[in-house]
Amino acid sequence: MAKARQSTARPDEAQSFVSPGAVSVGARQVVLVPGGAVPLIALDLPERLRGQAREQVARRRLADRLGLRPEQIAMRPFVPSSNQGKADAWDRVLTADKGWLDSLRALPGRAVLPDYLSLPTTEGLWTVQAIEEGGHPQWMVRFGPQDGLTAQPALALAAMRRALAKDGAPKALFAPAGLPDGLGDMAQSHDLALVQNLDEIKRLGLSAPVVLGHGELACDLRKNPMAARARLASRVLPWRWTALAAVLAAALWASVQVVGLQRAQSQTRSITQATTALVQQNFTGGGPVLDARLQVSRALAQMQSASAGSTTATDPLDLIHRVAEVLKGARATPDMLEYRAEEGLRLIARLPDFAAADKLAAALRADGLAVDLRDSRSEEDETGVVTEFAIAPADEASQ
Repeated sequence: MAKARQSTARPDEAQSFVSPGAVSVGARQVVLVPGGAVPLIALDLPERLRGQAREQVARRRLADRLGLRPEQIAMRPFVPSSNQGKADAWDRVLTADKGWLDSLRALPGRAVLPDYLSLPTTEGLWTVQAIEEGGHPQWMVRFGPQDGLTAQPALALAAMRRALAKDGAPKALFAPAGLPDGLGDMAQSHDLALVQNLDEIKRLGLSAPVVLGHGELACDLRKNPMAARARLASRVLPWRWTALAAVLAAALWASVQVVGLQRAQSQTRSITQATTALVQQNFTGGGPVLDARLQVSRALAQMQSASAGSTTATDPLDLIHRVAEVLKGARATPDMLEYRAEEGLRLIARLPDFAAADKLAAALRADGLAVDLRDSRSEEDETGVVTEFAIAPADEASQ
């Protein structure tokens, strides 16, 4: 790994980089650790999840992908300072061995970053640099400001091809430290421009790539700025004295209300006596009143049953037909439909994504059905999202 690197676009703001084993580390220097030990992983997370719930879902999905238990996972949400406007909607994480990641807290310097975040980059530009790590050749790759990796050349090339297929081609590949073996062939096979200096980049209409110019310092591996508990504490603590004053005011107000409460209790007793007499006269035929609400409800139910007859129970076939019509309109195929009298209709369907699940729930509600979204999850070996709904007629759900 290089001991020191310079900014490509702004030499007046040169940034010094050192490895963890450097003899001395200055306060303005950034310590670079092997990027292969700290992969940056993209996760499919529900858009509306925030805070601790988002972290828990991300941890479970990352554990499923890595084949580990959630408590074994050490991760840092990837939120560069340039993305602070979307700080609550992050969808990428830096992950590493938990013990090793904890050991980085003792390192000095301005920040501790994966080495691939030290590459200069800009929108529409992929940066590639060959390095030696432990005597083995490695490639550092930056897929623009939001992604990167360090891997063996063959794996790096495979990742680049996969990114081309998924996200489309960048405007150019940038090799600031020389052309790594195999990069030229890949660029030629995919008709990609290959540049090695700023003049060539400017001719392509791209802004100059910069080192640490996209908020990478906010991704210091020694810290976890997005931890929900830390954020909650930072929000609550400034209000502790205000909250204490509010509690004291509430206590004073409650003491003032005691007199009024005692007066209300005497009025309640007189009302209760009058109510009991009214129930005995009209509903119990002079019998004792043990539970006025229950006894009046039973008497009214008997009157309604006698005058209107028993109510008609929900027809399961009619309910299934209504749900099937909605599924047909949404072009969704159910994996299971199950009806139980005590629970209603249970629907399990595989949908393309979480947004499709919300749309299906909205369509069912629009058809006059009460819908409870009980589960929504993605499975590693299957495409789409498996979603479970509990469905009942809206009039029954409101009873």
